[in-house]
Amino acid sequence: MPFVTVEYSEGLAATFDRRAFAREVHEVAPAPINASTEAFKTRFRRIEESYFGAGEDDLDAVFIQVAILSGRTPEAVEELSGTVLEIARKHVTAVEGRRLHVMVEAREMERDFYRAHKE
Repeated sequence: MPFVTVEYSEGLAATFDRRAFAREVHEVAPAPINASTEAFKTRFRRIEESYFGAGEDDLDAVFIQVAILSGRTPEAVEELSGTVLEIARKHVTAVEGRRLHVMVEAREMERDFYRAHKE
């Protein structure tokens, strides 16, 4: 915990350095929310098909959700989402002739309802 889920357009597979993105998020993003690097877990999902706006077909997107346990200040959550957005913009580039949208949502999960098992 925190969980970072990244969904990205299939066309970005060659222009998105996912490993570098995750490494930097795990190193930099813990600070605003007082978490540890070891706590971060990131997973990626390639979007095979999507539909944007009025059928815009020149657009690729990266949707990032960062789920953290509740109890952080609104300012810390805002700083976290801004930090993750900056990191993503460094590690993904638009495919020539296409537009790129990168979005980040940082959301809190209620501590009382979160459970985990580690071995």
